[in-house]
Parts: sequence; structure tokens; C-alpha cells
Amino acid sequence: MWSPSQAAVQREEKRRPPFYTCMNLWPFLGVTLVLLCIFMVNVPPHHDIGPNLQPSSYATALREDAIKVSIIRDGRVFFRNTWVVPEELPGFIRDALHSGAEKKVYLAVDSRSKFADTALVVDQIGKAGIREICFLTEKAAIRQ
Repeated sequence: MWSPSQAAVQREEKRRPPFYTCMNLWPFLGVTLVLLCIFMVNVPPHHDIGPNLQPSSYATALREDAIKVSIIRDGRVFFRNTWVVPEELPGFIRDALHSGAEKKVYLAVDSRSKFADTALVVDQIGKAGIREICFLTEKAAIRQ
């Protein structure tokens, strides 16, 4: 039995090209997945990020429980090894003081950081009640 819909199906089949016109994206997906796995495994640890300190002829040894605040080049602030917002710094310092740390902050500032970032952190340290701030430097090489 013939119907108009069957005729439309036959016309559509005649118009369809004999070859497949879609791209096969499975190889692209496979390569992308492999690259994703490689980059996820080879992520460098963030604890190696540190400030490029100014050279000095004197060295300072830090205790394990010392309050160390670092400011790196892009203005990020680290309390010990934890990234913090500068406005939250007084709370972290007070917690460290309650746990028995000395009432002195060691401030490691990258030599390429902005002065405004350093001034903001020094102000926040002052809000925590700390008056002794030691700026950390690298030991300079001795010239002969």
C-alpha cells in the first residue's frame, strides 16, 4: 500500500549524499583526556612559591612556631604556608599567639612587590597587637 509519507521518505533517501559528512571527534576527545591527566599529575606544589628576598650580610634563624608572614610579587599574602586575605591576618596571628608563639612577626617581602601591599600587611599586623616586626632577608654572598 502506497502513502504520501512513504514517497517523502524515498525522496529524502535519494537526496542524501553517499558519504558521511560528520567529523569523528573521538580521537580529539582521547588526546584531550590524556593531556588533562598529564597536567593534573604534574602540578608543581604551591609551597615552593616564596618571596625573592633582599640580600643582607646577617642571617636569622626561625623557630618552628614562629609567626612568619610572606608577601609575594603579585601581592598574595601567606601566613606560614597558608594563603590568606590580608584582612583575616589579625585573627590568624591572635590564634598563633594563644597557642604559644612568640610575640614577634617575621615578615618576608618579595623585593619586587608593591609598597602598598606591604603597608597593608604591616597595618593588619599592628591591629593584631604586635609591635615587633622583623623583615627577613637572604644572606648575601661574600665578595673577595
